[in-house]
Amino acid sequence: MSKFNLIDGKPDEDEILVWCEEFFFNMLNLLNAFFSNVDIKEAAERMSLIPFDQLVDDQLLDESEETRAIATARVVELAEMEVSYLKAYSD
Repeated sequence: MSKFNLIDGKPDEDEILVWCEEFFFNMLNLLNAFFSNVDIKEAAERMSLIPFDQLVDDQLLDESEETRAIATARVVELAEMEVSYLKAYSD
């Protein structure tokens, strides 16, 4: 059973993107506890090593390939933006 509704036989992309935002920011809140004792440059470095694509895939094992691809792309994009922000802030 899918977590997401289908619209005309395709996954509801808006619903997937909302899930991505919630998933990523929940992960970020968790990571903040670990990164709070390191400098920003090191936090960016460590965060860039996290396999967000695999984490998404693990959470969405029962979903379609299309759903996993949409979610993975968005979460990886959010992670890259966050790492970029951290790197810019540390310069």
